Amino acid sequence: MISAEAGRVLADLAAEGVYPWLVWNDTLPPNPEVTRQGWRGMRMSPGAPLAAVRAACDVLRDVDGFVSMPVGAPAGPREASPGDWIASARVLRGGVDRPNLLVGLPADGTGIQALAGCLEEGISVDSSPCYTVEQYAEVLDAQLTGLETALSGGADPGALVVAASCAVGVLDAEVDVRLTRLSGGVPHALHGTAGPATAQLIYRLREERLAGARWRALSSAGARLPKLVWTDTGSGHIPALVGWNTGHALTAEMAEAAAVGGGLCGDTLLGCDAPANRALDALAGQGVQVAAVGAELLRRHR
Repeated sequence: MISAEAGRVLADLAAEGVYPWLVWNDTLPPNPEVTRQGWRGMRMSPGAPLAAVRAACDVLRDVDGFVSMPVGAPAGPREASPGDWIASARVLRGGVDRPNLLVGLPADGTGIQALAGCLEEGISVDSSPCYTVEQYAEVLDAQLTGLETALSGGADPGALVVAASCAVGVLDAEVDVRLTRLSGGVPHALHGTAGPATAQLIYRLREERLAGARWRALSSAGARLPKLVWTDTGSGHIPALVGWNTGHALTAEMAEAAAVGGGLCGDTLLGCDAPANRALDALAGQGVQVAAVGAELLRRHR
């Protein structure tokens, strides 16, 4: 259960077009109380029992909600190939057997290459984690290509969902560590700026791509809007990551902390690319290249 105050935070997010996704770390299956509280998506922890994943899908299906579950890394000493990831995604999708499951694939290298193959087989995909604008551009292009390929093969694009989970909190934390080091251990004025600025530029990129001919053709065929989900954040990120047609993955504790911290301030993503670029320039002026930090985080994640 969450408090009435935390429930109002979820309602305020939904009113701004932000879908609250519950980070579910329990092995027990969720119950319908989840949707009554206002949650509209769920991120399951790796290794969650398939029964819990199925229950989450069933609970959220009535509100057109989705469940993201990371696929297990293919076994073996060699690096996984796109075919390996597709095979693992096929096993997870078959084990859960619910249409609102998003199979979580890595958002780089062979995981991105596997995206189109999954979509061709009718498997919806959540690419995670995205750290930088450049990485998200690769993911979004692969999503559009995969939807186009699935459509040309006779698939119903409306039955497919693609999402990108952007770990803006992890990026923020790593940049802040570097800023603290540069400032001799004292708080730096640019703390907490890298993640929101990157999110604003990612949002801008998606808006630009969705205004193009490729997306118009897919949309007219019934394709669903590619989802953006902000992940690994703290309660202070909630008012800083508000934009239409996004999601925000939160724990119940984060929702409670946000209720104490104050309300939302309206849309903070649309039309914010100019201040976002200034923020990244300011960080670069301090010797912190955010794109390079994101690339390093991605290498660590592999």
